Amino acid sequence: MACHLLKCSGLALVMLGFCGASAHAQVYGAAGYNPYTGNYARGAAGYNPYTGGYAAERTAYNPATGATGARESGYNAYTGNYHSAAAGVNPTTGTEATSRSAYNPYTGASASVQKAYNPYTGRSAYHYSYHR
Repeated sequence: MACHLLKCSGLALVMLGFCGASAHAQVYGAAGYNPYTGNYARGAAGYNPYTGGYAAERTAYNPATGATGARESGYNAYTGNYHSAAAGVNPTTGTEATSRSAYNPYTGASASVQKAYNPYTGRSAYHYSYHR
């Protein structure tokens, strides 16, 4: 009887180790679809409780126009840095656009850049800024 109880308590300790309260990185995802228009959108987010960092991303697509878009952002709790980015394509005109920005709270510096490309002319337009 004592041997059986010892085996059961050992098994209980092993199961407690597997199901314990250890913090794992958490990931969340969601998707949406509209059957009338064919549009879809997706989003995902992740969080790391050990570092306090997080990241998120969203994408979208319109089948009527073929336009696509994406946006992502992230935060590093250790450094306090924040960044974000976005991109989009319009297949009707062929225009592509991107944007990125970053912020560092320790130095107070922030930077951003935007770019648009027109395939018909072969030219790109840029705009950037940096503040301290």
